Amino acid sequence: MRRWTIFSSLGLLVVAVGLVIYGTTHIPEARFTSRLNDLLPPAPSGWSMTEKPIADSEELKQAVGEILNFDDGVFVDYTNASGERLSVYIAYWTPGKMSHRLIAVHTPDVCWVQAGWVKKTGGPTPDFKAPLVNVKTNTEFQLPRGENRVFSANGVTEYVWFWHIVGSESKTYGNEGTPPWHSAINDLFSKGLHQREEQLFLRISSNKPIDSFMSGEILPALLAAFPWPQQLLHNRP
Repeated sequence: MRRWTIFSSLGLLVVAVGLVIYGTTHIPEARFTSRLNDLLPPAPSGWSMTEKPIADSEELKQAVGEILNFDDGVFVDYTNASGERLSVYIAYWTPGKMSHRLIAVHTPDVCWVQAGWVKKTGGPTPDFKAPLVNVKTNTEFQLPRGENRVFSANGVTEYVWFWHIVGSESKTYGNEGTPPWHSAINDLFSKGLHQREEQLFLRISSNKPIDSFMSGEILPALLAAFPWPQQLLHNRP
């Protein structure tokens, strides 16, 4: 009986290793084939839009000694005369490019804290009842679940929403920090062969609560143009 248990364990280990190897070499088709700049709505009347070097984002500032290796990235500020600001940072990785766990260690929960920001509150993005309208399909959808944070530093408060899209899901490890040590095992059993799927990271930040922008022109247009996986659009987790 003991010998059988040992052989069974070794067999499972071989299968697991094989799945990991295959998962890191098998590359699925890319779903997103446009440019990230095309997702950005123009600045409405009374607002200006300024593109910034993506290296100025907190995610890139804190990626010292590491290469995030994205295929496309954009970082812009929308501002108005009243001093309101809405910042948008988007990065994209083609299938097979990067481990999603490596990207997960560069979320605001990690990078912003390392940059000196103090996380005051955290939770999911609000569940808005009013639907958005997809600009490509002209169909209504509910905003997928993302992460909602409030950070502060040197008397400044910053409101942050972000989503890490991995394949067809909005990825979160639920611990508001780096992926836990067992995440590789969990991902193996939950994702199987698909270990390096297409990825998008969207971070929206502002000097005022972000949900207040949902009644404006910029944020609804951005969220409507964003290439959400179809599986996320109608059934919010």
